[in-house]
Amino acid sequence: MTIPVIVLIILLVLIIVFFKDFNAFVYAFVMIDIFLRIVTYLKMYIIKDNAFGFFDFIPESIPAILKSFDLGVFNDIIMFLYVLVYMIFLGLMFSKFVNRKF
Repeated sequence: MTIPVIVLIILLVLIIVFFKDFNAFVYAFVMIDIFLRIVTYLKMYIIKDNAFGFFDFIPESIPAILKSFDLGVFNDIIMFLYVLVYMIFLGLMFSKFVNRKF
């Protein structure tokens, strides 16, 4: 296992232990993925000259972490779970939007 996988697992376990709520896990999972994508965008388009070397150690996204291991069919199952978490997130966001009072 590499360091990004270990950090990701520790973060998600801490969220589950402290919040003990599946919705908190979904929100945290999506927030971590969005944060990694924002940092990747900054790394690729704004900070091009390697001024900050620690950006090189941050992975692109959660799927990039998962695809770094060649696990075959197990990787497909994990990616399906990743898409399922995003569909649950979309459902949570849609329900909050519908229940919102204007």
